[in-house]
Amino acid sequence: MNKKTLNEDTMFQQLRAMEYAVRGKVVIAADVIHDELVKNKNSNSKYPFDHIVYTNIGNPQSVGQKPLTWPRQVLALVDLPDAVGVHHPLAEQMFPKDAIQRAIEIKTCLGCGDGSSGAYSHSQGNICFRQDIAKFIEDRDGGVPCNPDDLFITNGASAAIGYVLHALIANNKCGTMIPIPQYPIYSATLDLLGGHKVGYMLNEKQGWDCTMEQLEKSLQDAKDQGINVNSFVLINPGNPTGQVLPKESVRDIVRFCAKHNLVLLSDEVYQENVYDENAEFYSCKRAAFDTGLLERDAIELFSFHSTSKGVFGECGRRGGYMELTGIDKGVHDQLYKLASASLCSTVSGQIMTSLMVRGPEPGDESYESHEAEKAAVFESLKRRAKIVSDGLNNIDGFACQPAQGSMYCFPSVQIPPKAIEEAQRQGVTPDTMYCVSLLQKTGVCVVPASGFGQEEGRYGFRTTFLPSEEEMQRVVQQIQEHHEEFVAKYV
Repeated sequence: MNKKTLNEDTMFQQLRAMEYAVRGKVVIAADVIHDELVKNKNSNSKYPFDHIVYTNIGNPQSVGQKPLTWPRQVLALVDLPDAVGVHHPLAEQMFPKDAIQRAIEIKTCLGCGDGSSGAYSHSQGNICFRQDIAKFIEDRDGGVPCNPDDLFITNGASAAIGYVLHALIANNKCGTMIPIPQYPIYSATLDLLGGHKVGYMLNEKQGWDCTMEQLEKSLQDAKDQGINVNSFVLINPGNPTGQVLPKESVRDIVRFCAKHNLVLLSDEVYQENVYDENAEFYSCKRAAFDTGLLERDAIELFSFHSTSKGVFGECGRRGGYMELTGIDKGVHDQLYKLASASLCSTVSGQIMTSLMVRGPEPGDESYESHEAEKAAVFESLKRRAKIVSDGLNNIDGFACQPAQGSMYCFPSVQIPPKAIEEAQRQGVTPDTMYCVSLLQKTGVCVVPASGFGQEEGRYGFRTTFLPSEEEMQRVVQQIQEHHEEFVAKYV
């Protein structure tokens, strides 16, 4: 066979070096086992379980969360041709009136003859949907103005983050401050672009908060190495850590970024997922307003949100947005060019984003049922957060901070020295070996903490709490039983 022109030696090497832990080694192994279980479902299996419990990624509907009814009704009516949808003579017998009216409104906004959702939109997203988002942001932030022209609707928050990092990493001397631990899209994209990852450590014993002393030290250390640090990532509520930062911590971070002329990337996709009654989400934009930075035009801020999280869990729709605050007009134009190269984000995702930020109004036919469905999802997530964080924290050898928000727990796990030696012999991290063992013994698929970054000598994993409450109770029990067996093996 002739040697291929494009091969692993000739391809872009930074792509080879890029790693994305939430779909890494353990998940690949889980998919192989899943296929074996499906193939051999009517015969004896070599595994002591009959299915994989995927707790590796925040993908709610893949593990049983039901879609909310009203948004799907509206989206279905928008997608259907008028004659069999909004103008069907029996439409009001099949759909609530407010869903029909919202679908008609959306189709009018889309234009293109009968308002087809199959046509390209403006590259920043349809203006009607951007106006809905702007109103949502203004209401959330107590009236702080939001200009729809400063919004980009994107294929989830991930695409928006990619756009911004492409603009920031001008050369191989540029660096971005990222939390440790962090969501791997940041480290992976920085590796791909050839940028520097400048980690700032979150304090696990202080509920994954950060201190100004730590931030100043991380920044100065990077500068001493000749890195041009031009940006800062904040994930709040936290992924993978589940913390919700207090207001003063958020204010400190916006002041820190303004002081050092750092562009702030505020990942706020879990803003609806706050379970601790003593915590609340506080946006970086509102913090910038409250500290006077907005008035002085002293902050450069990108804020991100998504339909994938919250209570919608519509990951596959790829809906999300970013807001530009205090960003240079020329950079805005170049980001528009970058978005234009992909023509537009998915229109179904744009519609779902609009429906997320603007639901039925009080008094509408669907209002009470929609709010009840949202509340049921939220309250179950709140219960699951406690089931998992408390359950893991009660396992001997585990320590797990309470999940104040988001969809994850990030426990530390004491791994015996002999297991660490065995992992070194295998050429993998100790927590990777641990997670593969957990998968093979229980069918529970988690992500090694090493994929998110952590202090030297710490081991653990990230797990979601998205499967059902009953399933998560079983998962916690299985994790405990596996840990006792694993420790006994390597004692």
